[in-house]
Order: sequence, then structure tokens, then C-alpha cells
Amino acid sequence: MFCLCCRPAPGFFAEAVVGPAHDVERALKRRAAYQRRQGFSRATVAHPIQDEFVIRNCCAVTMDPHIGDVAGADVHVRDGTIANIGKGLATKAPEIDGAGRIALPGFVMDHRHLFDEALGGWRRGPLHDVEPADLYRLLRLALLDLSSSGITTVHYCAADIAGDHAEAAVLAQIDAGLRGRFSYPMQRNGETDGDPVRAVQDLYETWFAEPPDHLLDLGIATGADQDVEQIVAPHLLPVVTVHDDQPARGQCADRTLDAARRLGLDQWIGSLSPGKRADLILVCGLAREEPMTPARARQTLGEMTADRVEFVCVDGRIKKRNGVLTEPNEGLIRSEARDALTRQARLG
Repeated sequence: MFCLCCRPAPGFFAEAVVGPAHDVERALKRRAAYQRRQGFSRATVAHPIQDEFVIRNCCAVTMDPHIGDVAGADVHVRDGTIANIGKGLATKAPEIDGAGRIALPGFVMDHRHLFDEALGGWRRGPLHDVEPADLYRLLRLALLDLSSSGITTVHYCAADIAGDHAEAAVLAQIDAGLRGRFSYPMQRNGETDGDPVRAVQDLYETWFAEPPDHLLDLGIATGADQDVEQIVAPHLLPVVTVHDDQPARGQCADRTLDAARRLGLDQWIGSLSPGKRADLILVCGLAREEPMTPARARQTLGEMTADRVEFVCVDGRIKKRNGVLTEPNEGLIRSEARDALTRQARLG
């Protein structure tokens, strides 16, 4: 399993550049899943490489109590980690102008129901009549828009998913290139075929057993009265209760370090701390000509909108730069999702 509590967090790769498989059966299962994905979408998957760079002269809202907010800070990213943060860092890495901008950890969404949200919340219940391809396309677009808004980690509590839909959802999250968690539902519903325990074990063995090559981990979505010890004990999978929806929150700490802590990922993300993974964003100030002080940065973050997110980096990979997403297939992803949404509206 991709367990961030007991091993270094790895990078991730498109399937074409994954190293030699340690388990032939697992490799064959994944290859078959990638082949099925080709029928879901014509948008190929091309993850950006891990860049080395330094953000110069930004106002860093680090969320690290030992560092605090730092005006005129430099943030050096190397090998997918935050190598250093301070003033006047001596490095020859390529530079990104941070003047008038706020650097802070990427936002963490610790409990989302992505498919419902992609449909505007009007659809409820098991996904009986939703084609896996439509699920994949809508999730891929939802995750693309979340990343553009500065969200770098997403927990998908998939309370209405089972069977083939789980594979499509996992593929969509992996292909989006964000950090996250997929929580499989253990509550039986009209769509669940067979044993959900076996289903989640199959998911684990196919996608989350060692060695991991993506930024997603696996959890279990369960009702409050369910006993999932038979799965949690052998695999140490995180458990989320499907009825424990988190209320909307606006405080910066609650959307970064505190949310990472709720997912058990706070030793890796949630603050701009040297040694943590480089999940960070840049937000432009309300008035660029004015000096960006910590007080002004906090005011800006309290009033910010998604269009102020100029730069997004996940695990040292740049997903958005100068306000433009780096996803080369953005247009195709949006077009396919519009078609899927039209089909769902007819079915709804």
C-alpha cells in the first residue's frame, strides 16, 4: 500500500515509464486496466517532470509554527521536496518571480463526493446507469478544475461507487496527477456485486501494493455501525465514515495543515517546511504594486477567489504557471466531460 506513515513518499509516473514490475499478475491487471482506459477517453496522460526552481521574493505563509509568515522569502524546490526556505537563498536553480505574490501550501480537500459535485449535486444514489467512461471523464474534469483552484490533495469518499466504477474512479484520480485518497464503500447497495471485502482487496493488490508509482492511496468508506477490522488490520487502510461530512471551512490552516492532519499526511504536506513534499501554490495579491506583507497576505487569502491562483505545484511538478494550466489535453478533457454531462442530464 502507498503508506505515507512508514516510507518515503515517492513520485509517480505515467504507465509508459514505470519501472520493471515486481509482481507479474499485478502488472498484467494494471495493463488491462490501462487498455480499458483508452476506451474511456482520447485525452492521453502525460505527467510533468519534477522541476527544480526557486520562487524569489514572495511572501511565504508557511503554516509551519517554527517559521511563520516570511516577507521577501525564497522557496527552493528540488527533487519533489521543499529544499529550503529563507531570504536570499544561494542557488542557481531557475527562478520564478514571486514579487507581490503569496506562497502557501496547496489546499487539501479531506472529504469530497466528486461525482455528485460534478453533476451539481442533483444526482444521488448508486451509479446503476452511469457508464464507467462517463464517470472517468467527469471526474477527470472535476479534478482538473480543483487543481486550477490551488487544490493539490483530494480525498474522494466514493460512497456510491462499486464494481467497474471503482477502477474508473481510481484511474481518473491517478491520471489527474494530484495527491489524494480513494475510499471504497463497504456498505452494500443495489450496485454492489459480490463481496465488497474481496473487491477492496482486489483494488489494493492491483493499484496500491508495493511499489507505488502514483500519489494516490486507498481508504475505506463505511457506516458508523460497520466492522471493517478484517480489512483494516491486514492492510492498515484509513477508514472514513460516510456520514461524517466535514462542514465548509474557510480558515487557511484548516484547508492546509489541519486537513492534511485529518488525512494522516501532515508529515509530508500541509506546510512549507524544508523536507516536506513540494505541494505549493502562488496567489497574486489584491494590489500588485503594494508591498506584500504578512498582514496583507492574510487579508488577501481571506478574500481570495480561484482566479487568483497563478501557480500550482504537486510533488515538484508544475500543474499551473502564469495562470495557465500545463495540461496539454485540457480542451479535450473539457469537451468529453460536456458530452458525458449531457448524457447524464438525459438519464437524470
